Amino acid sequence: MGDLVVNKVGKIVAVEWNCETAMDWLKKQNISYWKKEFEEYGFLVVNGFLDSSIIQVYREIYQKMLDGEIDTKSHRNDLGAHDNPHQNEMPENICQIMWPSVYVNGLCDGPIHQRAKCVAQTIYGDDMEFDFDMLIAKAPQANTAMPWHSDEAYWPKMPDKQAMSFWTPMDDATVDNGCMWFVPGSHRQPLRLHHPVKEGHHTITCVCTEKEGVPQPIPVGSCTIHHGRTLHYTRGNTTDKPRRAYIVNFRPHTMIEWERQNNFDHGKQVTSL
Repeated sequence: MGDLVVNKVGKIVAVEWNCETAMDWLKKQNISYWKKEFEEYGFLVVNGFLDSSIIQVYREIYQKMLDGEIDTKSHRNDLGAHDNPHQNEMPENICQIMWPSVYVNGLCDGPIHQRAKCVAQTIYGDDMEFDFDMLIAKAPQANTAMPWHSDEAYWPKMPDKQAMSFWTPMDDATVDNGCMWFVPGSHRQPLRLHHPVKEGHHTITCVCTEKEGVPQPIPVGSCTIHHGRTLHYTRGNTTDKPRRAYIVNFRPHTMIEWERQNNFDHGKQVTSL
C-alpha cells in the first residue's frame, strides 16, 4: 500500500509506496499470451493488476481531486460537455483531469505507473516509457457516453504509432456504468475519419457502433490495455455508484522526445503548482 504525506493544513502533497516492486509483481504474472493477444486484437485484460489495499490509496487521492480538495482546475475538463447537463454530484458529465501526477509527488512511482511500464516493455520492448496520465470519471446517473474513437486521432502524426493506454478502474466496471468496449483488430486497420462530436467541442468521434465492438467488464483491481488506434468507447453511467478510472499512457522514448520537440505534451504545460 502507500502512505499519504500531508502538509500543515492537512492537504495531501505526496504518497510514499511500500508495496512489492513492479518487477516482483511481474514475476508472478502469466505473461506468455500478452504479446500475441495484444498484437492480434489491439487490446488486453490484465487481472490482478492491483490489490485492495493499493486501490484504497488511489481512491482517496482520486476522490480528493474530484471534490476539489486537491485543486486540479488547471487540468480539469468535461469530455461530455456536448451533452445536456445531468443532475449529479459533479459539475461535469464526464470529468477528465489531465496529469494527476503533477499534483501529488510520488504518484508516478506507484504500482499503476510502474506495473504498466513492465507490461508495456514486455509487449513492445525496453524503450517504452511513460508519456502522460489522466483521470476519467462518471458520476452516478451521469448517462453520457464517451463516443467511439481512436486515441491516435487526438494526437499529432508521428513516425511511430506504437502507444499503449492502461485503463484501471477504481470501481467494478460494468456495461451499465461505463466499462470499456473495443473493436477487435481495429488497430491493424486504417485510422477512421474523425470529427468533433458537436461543433465547437474538443471531443471527437467516428462512424462505429456496438455491433462492431465487444464490452470488457472487469472487476476493480484489473485493467484493460489498448493500442492507440484501437477503436473504443464507453456507455454512460446509469447506476447509482460512480465509475472512476485512472489512465496511463506509454510509447517509445524517441516518440515522447518527438512530441515534446513539437510542443505537444498532452496538455501538461508549465505551471507553478
